[in-house]
Order: sequence, then structure tokens, then C-alpha cells
Amino acid sequence: MIKPRLFLAAMLLFLAATGVHAQQTDNLQAAREAMARYEYSKAIELLDKALEAAAGDDTAIRDLSLQKARCQKKILRYDAAAETLASVMKPGMLDVEVAGELADCHVNSGKLEDALGLYGILSLQHPDNLYFSIQKASLLFKVNDFQGCAEEGMAICRRDSIPSMLSLVGASLLNMGQVDSSLAYYRKSLRLNPSNPNTVTSISNILLRKKDYDGIISLTKAFLELVPDNMGVAQILGVAYYLKEDQDNAYEVFKQLRKDGDDSYGTMYYSGLNALALNRFEVAQDCFESAWQTDSTDAKLAVNYAISLAKDGLIRRKDGVLIDNTKKAVNLFKKASELAEPDPGLMYKIHNGLGQLYYRNENISLALPEFEKAYKYNPDDLALLVSLGYCHEVRKEYKQALQYYEKYLKLGKEGTKNSNFAKQGAAHAKSELHMQ
Repeated sequence: MIKPRLFLAAMLLFLAATGVHAQQTDNLQAAREAMARYEYSKAIELLDKALEAAAGDDTAIRDLSLQKARCQKKILRYDAAAETLASVMKPGMLDVEVAGELADCHVNSGKLEDALGLYGILSLQHPDNLYFSIQKASLLFKVNDFQGCAEEGMAICRRDSIPSMLSLVGASLLNMGQVDSSLAYYRKSLRLNPSNPNTVTSISNILLRKKDYDGIISLTKAFLELVPDNMGVAQILGVAYYLKEDQDNAYEVFKQLRKDGDDSYGTMYYSGLNALALNRFEVAQDCFESAWQTDSTDAKLAVNYAISLAKDGLIRRKDGVLIDNTKKAVNLFKKASELAEPDPGLMYKIHNGLGQLYYRNENISLALPEFEKAYKYNPDDLALLVSLGYCHEVRKEYKQALQYYEKYLKLGKEGTKNSNFAKQGAAHAKSELHMQ
């Protein structure tokens, strides 16, 4: 027979436990309703109350903490979520679900080494879990362990040919200097997913290193047959035509890109270079101007823009208005000079461009020092010797003129226009020196 006092105590404990459980259930249900409305902050408050009510119930605390951490992740509180998850991890035991969520928190908060450590343990304990292996491979790449990433990625691809993983292996091999192996993996990835523009771009970059412009053209044209509206790949096609010096085809590609509304820096810059190569100076100027509005710190752009202005003559007519390009060209050459120093290739182009501009304007005093600077940066341009000789000849400095003409005749090619000009100039300089 149960004593009345013991029975009463038992009933009180039962009712208290029932009340706590009911409170926990109510808070959990309210939290789920808040999550359904994407009210994650409210859900966290309710889950905290449910956790208080679940004190002593390890299973309930684990489940509630997981839900709380997921809500914290939804509002980008990754460190707080990591603390929540770490609080329910037990020493000597690896809870796969909790560890996976914690590793994801570390990834999102930039703690890649911590995440890599967890995924490494998880993939060792669960070698058949493809997700853990993929996460490990991705993290190995992010921490620049390209050898480890390639090995992990290859193991994954032996189990399942995943296009993105094949590309990741390709990227790792490329960073290790194994260009041909990298290309092979990228091509495998493209065969499985032929409409991925990123893979086409990666392959094109490798072919660009090899100067295989025909390979790039074939690749990008095949892709554009599947995805005709991809401007990024069309831009690569245009650049490949330009570098191959197939300027007419390049012009058509870039013209269509501009027509379709592509005003990106790359398209406008290469459109300008292509138009400049075809002597379509107004098109080149318009394209370079658009690119210049995007980036006015690129010395190569500045010098090519200046060349397009300088080559268009002193004055040109546009929309019935007379425009003098000279001053703008000079300012751009000077700007390029400030940006390019000490790049000898660009400095040569700048000073040679300025020299040609002043030369055409018959301002020999300004042209001469520019040609001298250009020759200093690029003594292989023998045509500069003729220009220098002529500048000195116009200034009646016949001794210096003769020296430049004779140097050209010694080094230059016989029978060319420059050779004939140098012969005539040398003869005139000798005659004048003799008269003196």
C-alpha cells in the first residue's frame, strides 16, 4: 500500500515533468512556425527557452542545439553557430551531423584549416561518403595544397565522374605546372558538361599560353553553337581572331558584341585594338574612350588610345564638327608615360607615337627628342634611325644626320623604302658638309 505522502510527492514530480515537457514542446512548435516565416531571430529565442526546459535531457539538447545553429547560420552568425555546436560535442565521440554542421560554419567564417581538419576526420571515418571527400578536396585547393587536392580529386573521379571535380583537378594540376595533364582533365569535364562556359574559359587560357589560336577558335565556336548568347565566350573568340591577326573576323565578332550591349572593359579594349589594326580610327577611338571610362590607370590602353587619335590626322570631321585630336593625343601619351614607367616596351610606343605625331605636324624640334627616347627604349627599331636622320637634316645638323643614315644603311635591309630614303638623305648630307 502506497503511503499518501509518497504518492503526493510522486504526483507532483510527474506533473512538473509533464509541465516542463509541454513547455518544451510548445516552444519548439512555436520556433518551427517562426522558421517557416523566416523569422530566425525569433526562432532562436524560442529554441533557447526550449533548451532551458530540456535541461538534463542530452538527446533533446543535441537536437535543439542543431536547430538553433542552423537558424544562426541562416542569419550569418557563423561563429555563434559554431559555439552552439561545440557545446554539444562530446570528447572521444564524433557526432557526424554535428561535426558536419560545425565544419560548414568554419568554412563560412573563413576558418579553412579548422574545417579541413574536421572534414579530414569525417572522410577517414566514412570513406564512402562522397560529400565529405568533395568538401575535403575543395578545401585543399583553397589552402593551396594543390598536390593533395589533385590526389583527393582523382580518387573521387575514379568513383564518380563529376564535371566540377574534374575541373578542380585540372586547376590543381595547372597550378603545379602540369599543363598537358590539366588540359586533359578540363577536356573530360567539358565532354560531360559541354555547356559550361567556365570550363571553356579555363581551356582557352591554357591554349592561349600555347598560342594555339586555332584551337581556341574551334573550341569557342563549338560552344557558341550550343549557347549562342554567351558574351564571355564570344569575347574569347574575338580575342583569338585578333591575336591570330584575322582582323576581319575579329571585327565582326566584336561588332556583334557591341550591338548586343556588351560594353565591358575587355570587349571595348580589344574592339579598339582590332579597329586600330584595320585603320578604322573612329571606331577605335570610341571603343578606347569607353574602356578609358572604366579604367583610366591602364598604360597600354592610354598609349593605344593616343595612337588612334594621332593616326587620324590633325583634324577630322565628325557629325559636321571639326575636331582637333592633337592635344588630346599628346595628353594621353604623357599620361601613358606616367603610368608605364619603367616598362620599356610601352615607353618605346609612347615616345615613338609622340614623335610621329609631332613629325606629321612638322614640329621637328619636338619630334627629335621623342624619337631619341624611343630609340633608347627599342634600338631594334631601325626605322627610327631614318626618322632621327631626317630630323637632324631638317635642322641642318648634317653631321648627325649622316651618322644616323649611314648606321641605317649598315644595319637595315637593302631595297626598302627606308633604305632608299636613307641613301638620298646621306647623299644630301654629304653634299651639304662638302659645301661647308
